Amino acid sequence: MAFFMQIEHHGEQIVKNLQTRKNIRHHRRQRETGYRRCKYINHYLPQDSNYKVASSRPKGWLPPSVKSIGNNIINWVIRLGKLFNLTQCSFEAVRFDTQLMDNPEISGVEYQQGALLGYEIKEYLLHKYGHVCQYCGGESGDSILEWEHIKPKSKGGSDSMKNATLACHTCNQDKGNLSLDEWAAVERAIKDPANRKKLAEARLSGIERVKAHKMHKVSNRYCAWSNASRRYVEKALFGIFGDVECSSGGRTKYNRSRLGLPKDHHYDALCVGAVPEHGYKDLTHGYCLYTTAIGRGNRRRGKPNSCGILVVKYKKTPKRVKGFQTGDIVVANVPRGKHAGRHVGRVATRKSEWFDIRTTTGELINTNAAYCRILQRDSGYRYHYKRTYTQSL
Repeated sequence: MAFFMQIEHHGEQIVKNLQTRKNIRHHRRQRETGYRRCKYINHYLPQDSNYKVASSRPKGWLPPSVKSIGNNIINWVIRLGKLFNLTQCSFEAVRFDTQLMDNPEISGVEYQQGALLGYEIKEYLLHKYGHVCQYCGGESGDSILEWEHIKPKSKGGSDSMKNATLACHTCNQDKGNLSLDEWAAVERAIKDPANRKKLAEARLSGIERVKAHKMHKVSNRYCAWSNASRRYVEKALFGIFGDVECSSGGRTKYNRSRLGLPKDHHYDALCVGAVPEHGYKDLTHGYCLYTTAIGRGNRRRGKPNSCGILVVKYKKTPKRVKGFQTGDIVVANVPRGKHAGRHVGRVATRKSEWFDIRTTTGELINTNAAYCRILQRDSGYRYHYKRTYTQSL
């Protein structure tokens, strides 16, 4: 391998921005206008419905936060294709049956047998239960999660999904080969100390949920996001490469475990699909390019008050000043003054032609546009190299 890269998306920030805008508009409508019908709906109305909306959302529309993540992946594939001769593409096509997650009794699911069986089931359990121990709900503080047999195998329990749940390492070890009723009796006998009793109470509650085939409240939001973004990215990749190797998360974990690689996103990407029998030769010396999506500014019209009313309107300013735009990476050779010297960083432009530059060391300097030279136009990303692995692959 000659190049590693990780992309850090900013979908969560987009969600926060949209929620802020929603709250502002909600307050403004309450205080300034009467009842107003919603502009958009997220479901299709019956054919005989008289309720009409002015929605321009086409079929297959994706929320901005999800589409941003998909576009980041697609754009970087196109960019890297201009630098490297990309001939093959492997894609981890994560799929979730949300109906099955809510109700495992709907129908049986045949999982792939053989070496991948354990990896596929663990991956399924992690996503089904939202990475939460079903016995203590995280009260033990143990971050290691494991596949747990509700009825121990030593007492006739099977490897079927009906007999599987997710438990932290601490709960799994404490339960051992006890049945749920036997373990509940042990936990009821615990009276002190206080912190141990609190864990016992959480476990007793969790045991009752597992016996009733219920689980901690877990939102399927991530599953829906994953399914929607997967189809969007998958369609674009097939359009670029013609043929794409699609694999599962369980196979990725199996490959990474077999090659002895650490848990990190770029090593997960390396292990998607078919991998060489003897592994890879690392030419990166463990370095990875971390790329963080930061966007390209915003279009705020002004500063709102607590009621959502614009009390300060921003004046329209030119996008570029002396050929520079906010977010560009520049080098400034300042000949004299407080900030004399050479500085490299991102620029924030002003109409006065005196710019602020946030350097790579975090220092903020102010200098004139005449001393600046462009290194890279604003791409909406922030970059830094980091060494994450020192052993040979």
